[in-house]
Amino acid sequence: TKLIEAAKGLTQSARSADATGRATLAAQFDALLDQIDELASDSGYKGINLLGGDDLTVDFNEDGSSSLTVSGFDATVGGDLNIATAANNWVADTDIDTAVSDLDAALGTLRSKASTLAANLSVITIRQDFTSGMINTLQTGADKLTLADMNEEGANMLMLQTRQALGTTALSLASQAAQSVLRLF
Repeated sequence: TKLIEAAKGLTQSARSADATGRATLAAQFDALLDQIDELASDSGYKGINLLGGDDLTVDFNEDGSSSLTVSGFDATVGGDLNIATAANNWVADTDIDTAVSDLDAALGTLRSKASTLAANLSVITIRQDFTSGMINTLQTGADKLTLADMNEEGANMLMLQTRQALGTTALSLASQAAQSVLRLF
């Protein structure tokens, strides 16, 4: 939107300029339109360019039965923004008026598309937070189960060691008792 606002500023300056100034401002206007196109074409990430008209499908589960498709749009001046280049070097005020109306329509389109993208981002963020919370809950539960198993196994081992020690002591006492009885004879 800043580039479009800058282009609108050029149209305002052109209203009070002479023919040479208007031609210079019209050339700057066209250069800004080129920048808008370059920005839209350079805004891709991992092969998906939402400002180039690509769609992004976000799967919320492993089998893909729950998903959201984020629809992109063509954010170039020849695409959905539909901004014409400076006509006739803005010699007439009507040429400037046409550029201003194109820019206003483009701003409306950008705001509408930005609102849609923001709503989709909100859904994705909420689902991501939910999934992160679920992962943390399941991880904590798994850790507690593992810890509980370790405690149970430790108690079982202590019980077996105690049983073995008691058995050894009982055998020792029985052996001593048998020897005491034999000494009597």
